[in-house]
Amino acid sequence: MNEFINYIKQYINLSKEAEKDICNLVLVEETQKGHVLLREGKTCERLYYLVKGTLRTYHYQDGKDITYWIYPENSIISSWHSYILRKPASEYIETTEDSTLVSLSYDQWQELYLKHPKLERFGRLILEEQMSMIDDFFKGYYFLTAKEKYELLTTAFPSVTQRANLGHIASMLGISQETLSRIRGK
Repeated sequence: MNEFINYIKQYINLSKEAEKDICNLVLVEETQKGHVLLREGKTCERLYYLVKGTLRTYHYQDGKDITYWIYPENSIISSWHSYILRKPASEYIETTEDSTLVSLSYDQWQELYLKHPKLERFGRLILEEQMSMIDDFFKGYYFLTAKEKYELLTTAFPSVTQRANLGHIASMLGISQETLSRIRGK
C-alpha cells in the first residue's frame, strides 16, 4: 500500500485525507503467475499498480497469442481503451510472475476525483506519461531491424528483458524466438 501512495506522491502533493480515502478503497491482491486479470470482451473495471512481479497484455490473432506489452514493477496498468471508454476489451491482462497488485475501480477513481480534485491532476499526468511512452516506443518502431527493436526495449525497460519469458518478448517485438535468441547471444 505504501508503495502506491509513494508512487502517487511522485506526481502530486497528497493530503492526509486523500491518502486515507485511497487506503480505505484500494484492493490489494496477491496473485500467482498466469492469473488473468482481464479477458477479451470484458470491460476493464480497474486501474492497477504493480507492486511486485510482472504483467503482460496480449490478444489472440489467428489462434496465436500475441503480446502487446510487458510491464515491470512500479507500473500503472489497464486496458486503456476499455477502461476510459467503458467498452469491452480487445485484450487480456495476465501476471507473468507471482505478483502483488493494488487497484481501484473506475467508479472509485471518479469518486476520489470529485472529493479530491488534486487527484485529477495525477490521473491526467499518468495518462500523459502512458501516451508519450507508447508514442515514443512505437514511433518508427516498424522501420527498425529486429536488433534495433531489442536494443530499444533493453534501453527503455531493462528489467523486462531479464525477467520476461523469451516467447513473450519476441511476440511483443514482432520477431521469432529464434531471432531473439541470436540477438541476445551476441
